[in-house]
Amino acid sequence: MVVESSSRAIMDQYRTHLMPAFYINLDEDMDRRALLEAELSRAGIQAERVAAVLGRAVPDWLQSFYDERLAPGEVGCSASHLVICTNIIERQLPYALVLEDDARLASDMKAVIQRAVELAPQGWDIIRLIETSKDRVQVLAAVGEGRNLVRYLRIPRSTTGMIVSASGARKLLSRRLIKEPIDVEIRWPWQLGLDVYGIDPPVVEQASEKSLPTTIPHRSMPRKYNQLRRMIFNIRKMGLSEYLACRFGLGRRANTRIFPAAGGNFSRFRNFVAPMSLMLI
Repeated sequence: MVVESSSRAIMDQYRTHLMPAFYINLDEDMDRRALLEAELSRAGIQAERVAAVLGRAVPDWLQSFYDERLAPGEVGCSASHLVICTNIIERQLPYALVLEDDARLASDMKAVIQRAVELAPQGWDIIRLIETSKDRVQVLAAVGEGRNLVRYLRIPRSTTGMIVSASGARKLLSRRLIKEPIDVEIRWPWQLGLDVYGIDPPVVEQASEKSLPTTIPHRSMPRKYNQLRRMIFNIRKMGLSEYLACRFGLGRRANTRIFPAAGGNFSRFRNFVAPMSLMLI
């Protein structure tokens, strides 16, 4: 049974080795709430409901955070996640599972999350639970049921399911003018210095728009030429040799699930090394 819990109840969950968890849900979306609560019950996870922020009706302390070019739904989604981040900090939680109400959960989700948290590198900020990257990933550890803890070369979209640590919550709460939706801020981790990992294959899926229409009908289209920034950030996080192994499928830790090995692919290697060599001079 999923219940709305007090701060004391959430801390009691953590002390007894239950997973601190929150989910975001608009007050009027009772059907979505019921569906997610059934998913949580089936997965054996207790979670606290957090009332979603509706559009630009953000709490007073967030009034100065948002660029006017963001769509109202994007503002509400981001603000809802930041409200959960304040709960993580104020309740002194080391981390929390954060879900949106269109999440659909794998049956092994709880065990996989617990294993991932145990094995994640020190200082991790976010472990994504949804979507597979279209690019290669660096496999760090097996977390059960054929799933791995990974670091991304290119972080996928969506904030439907993720684990946020206390350090990640603090970074997301840093005072700034927010110009991108929260999923984009996480996809561009160099902006806030986020250390982002993921579970692959994922343990969360997003319900189809046919069954649950999106609550963000209009999205802004942030565009930046981020290839060089992403490459520099990944090299700093992974180290040059690990980055090359992952990028070109040269080592056993590179996931070749999508692309073939790099053998004979000299043109791609040359196109990569040329800008990188300029960067390192």
